[in-house]
Amino acid sequence: MLRRLALIGLAALSLAACGKKSSPAVAKGDGFTITAEDLKARLEEQSPFMRARFNAPEHKKEFLDMLVRDEVLAREAERLGLRNDPEVQRTLRKIMVQKMVQRRFSDPASAVAVPDADVQKYYDEHSAEFHRPKRVRASLIAWNAPSGSPERAKKLAAAKKALAELQTAEKDKKDPAAFAKLVAADSEEMASKAAGGDIGLKTAEEVEKAYSKELAVAMFALKQGETSGVVETPQGPYIVRVSLVQDELNRTLDQVKPQIVARLSQQQRAKEYEEWMRKLVDSAKVTVDDKALEAVEMPAADASGAGHQMMHPGMPGHAGMPAAPTAPQPVPAGPAPAPASKQ
Repeated sequence: MLRRLALIGLAALSLAACGKKSSPAVAKGDGFTITAEDLKARLEEQSPFMRARFNAPEHKKEFLDMLVRDEVLAREAERLGLRNDPEVQRTLRKIMVQKMVQRRFSDPASAVAVPDADVQKYYDEHSAEFHRPKRVRASLIAWNAPSGSPERAKKLAAAKKALAELQTAEKDKKDPAAFAKLVAADSEEMASKAAGGDIGLKTAEEVEKAYSKELAVAMFALKQGETSGVVETPQGPYIVRVSLVQDELNRTLDQVKPQIVARLSQQQRAKEYEEWMRKLVDSAKVTVDDKALEAVEMPAADASGAGHQMMHPGMPGHAGMPAAPTAPQPVPAGPAPAPASKQ
């Protein structure tokens, strides 16, 4: 592991050595010079936490000492001939490819212009991302007793008794599982009973269609975590508990336009990359020996199973190249997450 880190460090320093040393030198040694620009550039590569630490005057020398150690190690690795080590050369090639692709496709100045018509088209075709009715996830305890049936009064009394038991059991959080226990003991709706009374996430329209308007009204009047009283419906009495409330979503085109533009621009860059890559491969006049390929014995699969995706260093999503979405994803309702810290 240490050898690999040293080799990668050597490759990075080999690239850095190609740059100009125009700023004042802050440290010199046998065969190397560290300038003020070098120091700042390497500090900018660190995480915000590390930058704050080493920016303090008392720690600036500590950071410079680290760079000096890197330079000394790199010179020693060069003396031992590791510059031409195959692993170092492979790492250097990867860095060059990544840098080339990043310059060509990730430069903010080359951002792809997205016509308003394309933005409108995306907004219209992905309406579900921007408009969503209120939905509620709830659990039920149900008694089957249609209005006017001989069982109605008896089942209504049973529901009121169960509610009183529930309130007593949950008072002061004595029995957090009381609701589930009553579902198992009393609920007469088999479909939801098997799931502890849970009927999933539903709109008011879906609840009304599956159960009744009365149940939908009672359910959507509850806040998250609340339990209803006994709700009388044409099918029978219910007790409802709401576990999740998903508020209605209505986002205008103006609100989501920046996110749509970014997504479409990203997709366009990915298409441009694929076209550019295809032309490069075509111009290289690549031939494949199928017999030789078939004879190659591949390494055994990872014992942990599938899930490792091979990715070329220049592919979108690798080394700074923006990744094109593989499927439409909902535009986040809140602020975008902060970018990952550099290491």
